[in-house]
Amino acid sequence: GISCVPDNNNPSYCLSSTSNRAFAIKLSGTNGAFLSARDLASSWGSSDWIRIMSINPTSDGGFVVAGDIYYDLGDIDGFVAKFDASMNLQWRRIFGTTGYEWLTTAFQTTDGNIVVIGTPFNEIFIAKLNVSNGNIIWQRRYPRTYYDSGNGKYFTWGKPSSDGGIILADEISGGTNRDVLFVKFNSSGDVVCARRIGGPGNDVGIDVVEGANYYYLAGLWNGSDLFYAKFNKTDCSLVGSVRYILSSGDESARAIDIRPTSGIPYIAGYTNRPGWTAGNYDGLLAADSGLQDTCYWRSLTPSTNVSVSLSASGSWTDYGNTGINVSSVTYSAISVNTSKTIACGLLTPVSNDEKYEDCYISIAKNGSFLTIKSKDRQDIKLIIYSSDGKVVYRNEFRNVEGVLNEKIKLNSGIYIVKVNYKKGEIKNKFVIKD
Repeated sequence: GISCVPDNNNPSYCLSSTSNRAFAIKLSGTNGAFLSARDLASSWGSSDWIRIMSINPTSDGGFVVAGDIYYDLGDIDGFVAKFDASMNLQWRRIFGTTGYEWLTTAFQTTDGNIVVIGTPFNEIFIAKLNVSNGNIIWQRRYPRTYYDSGNGKYFTWGKPSSDGGIILADEISGGTNRDVLFVKFNSSGDVVCARRIGGPGNDVGIDVVEGANYYYLAGLWNGSDLFYAKFNKTDCSLVGSVRYILSSGDESARAIDIRPTSGIPYIAGYTNRPGWTAGNYDGLLAADSGLQDTCYWRSLTPSTNVSVSLSASGSWTDYGNTGINVSSVTYSAISVNTSKTIACGLLTPVSNDEKYEDCYISIAKNGSFLTIKSKDRQDIKLIIYSSDGKVVYRNEFRNVEGVLNEKIKLNSGIYIVKVNYKKGEIKNKFVIKD
């Protein structure tokens, strides 16, 4: 699965891709039950490959998707398709040239039409399409440099802004490395402002979101660090410092959103840091108050922080309403044992005493219970100390796997809980109030 979005009429639309198929699934917004699905298959060129990278609802109860489709091994194009509320295909369009192009973003604008964005190797493509038939209303093609560090071009995404414009995360050549590129467009696809920031390593913007006061961008910093940055809405200037996660592993952001009530950014990505993961790469959810440096959230000033000028030139070819066949399919749900779900990482709400919890084991206080979650079967020793260092509770548990709720009876005060397990020990402070 790649993405899910809620729809105003209750169901949720989800998308995914396999090696030669893409599909969209409609689920109940109440209980997640399967409602219907559509399979997208390529009839474009000689290579059987299609992939969806964006899905968003439309005001008619339907949705729009975008992605890439292979014509042959040396020619990749972008596509967009519009579906109605019954998941019937209304139209599809393929755009591109004779090189490598793709579309990562598609959404409905306030005027009811569809904006699509692509960020292939040496350019940015943005276009507005008629919601009724997919015809191009306008398109802009902005050449921009790209530095190949051996990892290919990163996929990057854009979003609508509250003033009717568009914001975009991307990358641009720093000469001998990759730099982050943030771009703001107006409602006609013209560049309002653009900002390049970077350091000595490879830095890439992946996703963006609008907050109450600033635009936020998240991505990859120095080749292996998850980061985010804030930009002014008027001129795209950088606000404050870049915030990144200090780690001995490999992290990157893949999506960012802002909690409306607090303005705190929440960033989804991945990590392979030993001790943070269960092996290989695991998902990572990070949140940052931005108030201070912690044992993992740090600040830095980018060595490159300059305005960028982008000028539109050329266009992509509209290959028409063709190349994609759609069929109805049915999928069966697989039951998941949620009792073994382990929530680890940052504790919420985010505050100045942020603490990290090992993915193999986590502890939390829930009323009169101390909840221990263990990812692997293991023996656990639990000791609770009062603020003066006295042991007030001690217990040992054998073969713990999943969730263990241990009821505790303690007077109000400050306590230290220590958990010994097969990888070592963790300590946490908690407070019991009257």
